[in-house]
Amino acid sequence: MKPTIPLRLSLLNLALAGVLGGLSGCSQLNPPQPANEATKLVLVHDDAQDIVNITANPSPSATQPRSANSHPAVSVTEPTDLAKATQLIVEQHDNLWDEIASQLTLGDDHLDAFDTYLNFYLRNPKHLARVSDRAKPYLHYIVQQVKERNMPLEIALLPVIESGFQAQARSHQSAVGLWQFIPQTAHLYGLQKNWWFDGRQDVIQSTNAALDYLQKLYELNDNDWLLALASYNGGIGNVWKAVKKFRQKTQQAGSEKADFWQIRHYLPKETQHYVPQLLAIAHIVKNRQALNIQLEPIDNRPFFDVVTLDKQIDLSMVASLSDTPQDLLAMLNPGYLQAVTPPNGPYHIVLPLQNQAQFAEQLQKDASLFDIRWTEHKIKAGDTLSEIAERYKTTSKAIQKLNNMTNHRLRVGKTLLIPVPQHYAQALASQPKKTSSYKGPKFYHEVKNGESLWTIARYYNIDTKTLCNWNNIGVRTPLTIGQKLEIRSNQYGYQTQYTLKPGDSLWTVAQKFNVSTQEVANWNGLKSNEVVQPGQRLTLWQPKKATKKATSAKTAKSDRFKQYVVKSGDSLWDIAKANKVTTQQLVLHNQLNENTYLKPGQVLKIPYDNET
Repeated sequence: MKPTIPLRLSLLNLALAGVLGGLSGCSQLNPPQPANEATKLVLVHDDAQDIVNITANPSPSATQPRSANSHPAVSVTEPTDLAKATQLIVEQHDNLWDEIASQLTLGDDHLDAFDTYLNFYLRNPKHLARVSDRAKPYLHYIVQQVKERNMPLEIALLPVIESGFQAQARSHQSAVGLWQFIPQTAHLYGLQKNWWFDGRQDVIQSTNAALDYLQKLYELNDNDWLLALASYNGGIGNVWKAVKKFRQKTQQAGSEKADFWQIRHYLPKETQHYVPQLLAIAHIVKNRQALNIQLEPIDNRPFFDVVTLDKQIDLSMVASLSDTPQDLLAMLNPGYLQAVTPPNGPYHIVLPLQNQAQFAEQLQKDASLFDIRWTEHKIKAGDTLSEIAERYKTTSKAIQKLNNMTNHRLRVGKTLLIPVPQHYAQALASQPKKTSSYKGPKFYHEVKNGESLWTIARYYNIDTKTLCNWNNIGVRTPLTIGQKLEIRSNQYGYQTQYTLKPGDSLWTVAQKFNVSTQEVANWNGLKSNEVVQPGQRLTLWQPKKATKKATSAKTAKSDRFKQYVVKSGDSLWDIAKANKVTTQQLVLHNQLNENTYLKPGQVLKIPYDNET
């Protein structure tokens, strides 16, 4: 059985006594005194205006002198008995919270300055319990990074008040991530943001950037950690202004140093609360047993490992090959905003420690699983590079690089090579090719005065791009009155009129004519939730009536299917359920696979009931 905490302290005291000649003991803090009111917790942010001139240089070395409010550092050049004894005790901490608690020092002399915040947390114990549970995947990594830089371990607790350890947290001032970076500060410290990725949400990048920033602030505040923390929240400019006001008020000379507690009342309100709030949390972690606060136990060992790859990867394939649950993979990789990693690497994938080896093994067996596939796209009138990139789930820059393009100009008729992740390449390959010799059901719409591609597409409940693809035109192609546009569907064989009866609604009419409520609304220029009145006439489209010849030949193979035009948001499962068939039947009769990426306007064959 491992020693209890008092016994561990005794071991440390004995080691100290043996090496330093009798120095021993750890200070004990009394429980906080009750306070009259609790302070409201708020998300915090950086003040970009105050840091525009700060350069992101490496932080001061661990051997630099520290102030009275800074983390005490011991410079050890050779192993000593004290160092060995201390290392032994640290290794005995199975729970990471014990490891952290044993090294918290910043608030020891300031208990009376944060007792109000202590009372808030003591009255709301479930808050810290929830936060400690969310910290599980991230905290060990953060602690190790803080320790490697010889920073006080209170820094590792900053995400408690910044984001509640929610990697996708956003504040009302556009601060994002565990460390709540605003865009300007994120850019200054190399956290990129694009359609694919947000470095502010990435656990690895944001942690390293936050610690770089804090170390720079520590240096700019004469090696004072409390002032560095205040600067992280309120901006270095506001801290320097507060120091100046304090000196003017007290008529101190410019060479004399001011600490956080002296300038506190000259700081923004939020920053006045920020530092005491962190010290209160640290005090609770350090004395949680005496204060009867429950924190979710966290193993004192790494939770994850990092794999660096230079190829674009489908994240669902990573989850499958590494046997990692999708939600856990997303929790560890919150920086990725799409289903695949960006096309231009290298990028890292964070995997649970026990899953990393399996992933590496699978990758070594078949590296082609993650290769980028290429497809061809023939440029049509109205195409733009950004629209082509969006369609194929890639970027304009990736297309330009592959095709040696120096600008965004496109030439109609030219064929572009498009890099596509394997998962999407398979889906695109399984879709029927669009050709000018389309033989399926179609209907022609004659353009009327005042109509546009958008209004016509809305009328037929499709998207504008689908309408343009059907007619081989661009989304910016001007229309002329009388122009005929092809509508690829068998739902528009003829128009009929229906006069509303008492009790009718758009929904009941849609059910009666086997169409959607949105279609009825579009055909009649109404809103889908609009109240209609008895006697009102509605225009409805219906498929062509079956002929006797077609009815008698219903058992023929060519008539065993009906056709369905895919709408935006449709999935195989939705279509199968609506048509009372199975997804396996749809896959079989349309030569698809269950992961097929459906596109609006795609025509599917639907087998009649009980057909296989």
